[in-house]
Amino acid sequence: MPVYVPNYKHDIFVSYAHVDNEPLAGAENGWVTTLINSLKILLTKKIGRPDSFSLWMDNELHGNVVITPEILEHLEGSAIFLLILSPGYLASKWCRLELSTFLAKVGQNSGRFFLVEHDFVERPEVLSDLLAYKFWQSNQSGQRRILGFPKPNPEEYYYYQRLDDVATQLLNQLKLLKQQYFGINIDNNGKTIVTKVFLASVTYDLEERRNEVKRYLIQQGVQILPEVKYSSLTNNQHSLAGDLRQASLFVQLLSENSGYGYPRFQYERAKVANLPILQWRDPETPSVSEPKHAAFLTQSTVIATILVEFKAIIMQKLKLRAKELELEKLENITNEHLVFVNAAPEDMALAHEIKKILEQHGIAYSLPLIGSESTTPSEIRQNLEQNLLSCDAVIVVYDKTSIVWVHEQLLYCRRMARQRNQPLKLIGVYNTPSSAKPHLNLKLPNMQILVCPVPQADSCLPEFLKCLAKIIN
Repeated sequence: MPVYVPNYKHDIFVSYAHVDNEPLAGAENGWVTTLINSLKILLTKKIGRPDSFSLWMDNELHGNVVITPEILEHLEGSAIFLLILSPGYLASKWCRLELSTFLAKVGQNSGRFFLVEHDFVERPEVLSDLLAYKFWQSNQSGQRRILGFPKPNPEEYYYYQRLDDVATQLLNQLKLLKQQYFGINIDNNGKTIVTKVFLASVTYDLEERRNEVKRYLIQQGVQILPEVKYSSLTNNQHSLAGDLRQASLFVQLLSENSGYGYPRFQYERAKVANLPILQWRDPETPSVSEPKHAAFLTQSTVIATILVEFKAIIMQKLKLRAKELELEKLENITNEHLVFVNAAPEDMALAHEIKKILEQHGIAYSLPLIGSESTTPSEIRQNLEQNLLSCDAVIVVYDKTSIVWVHEQLLYCRRMARQRNQPLKLIGVYNTPSSAKPHLNLKLPNMQILVCPVPQADSCLPEFLKCLAKIIN
């Protein structure tokens, strides 16, 4: 079967205890088989085509059967380890061997572990930091029940919602692993940018609402931090600071429950990290008698609205933040960086439009000398050479001038490169497309064709500036 992530035998390996998959009377399949079958259907729908991934599960598993070399081969050749945790799992030495084998291969913080809690269990230390998908619930009396047991009820909303959560996050991780295989560094080296939001831990009464916000943001392509559960106070403070440094926004849901001060602690850490902050509370939140928490719920960063509206506000804030970051990058191209706008006499009007855009962004520029009675051909060539030696980037204007002139100027850039201390950071050819114009059949390193349908400087120049900002920074 084809795999989604290249270079693996399977995309997903399912590790479970056979006691959790024994069907009761009235159930056609066991709980684990039912879950995995539904998960495969959801993954296929999300990817959009059948036979698009490989999931391996030992359907003949028995509690007294040792792990065979064949099973180990499937395990070690899998991209993701999907663990169905239960008391039965921890009681099985073969399950624990599967877990330790995969841990030894990929490490605890690889992001390649997915933990499904079939029932409540005290986690071993190696799993303590993993975020889990809980398929069980407890009531106020502490009585627990397993969702979808002995078989799912179509009206059992939380079972299907958690199932969709697992499928969505699995696909996101598979995409990440696939991108990494092809050499794409997520949120690194400027190749692919992923927006990251720190979604603060909440009090017990807001867990489902936090999950709702988390699902929504993931569907919008946002990465949620923290990715793992903080296991201790020391680890908490260290990891919290690291996660906050990565995030673009701090989002927090509040209720009348003070949570022993932990919500406020997270908020204070976000302020120290100088993160933009969005907080939410239900407009029907009961009044709070404790003065400190009451003030916390009414500060300016707290929005009292319905959750649907708050989710939209988060996305608006993220889009605004992205624009702010782009402007910051452009502002970092200071007057210390010079852009030479090289244009033939017939294209000088357009060159002056480009110059105005550069001025608006505070970018230093230079234009070529134009032949006149007071300038000689040698002076014009000397000025061209000085510009090509001194500038950081070049824009060659290709509007009314000939293709011969454009080729000549680009090759001149190449010849002058041998005399420069550093190579040109960027070469842009400002091209106004026309069926009557010959195609530019020349490509130099760090060269971009800026296709501008109309001869206006603001139609494509912003993209050139973004690339210039990225290279300079």
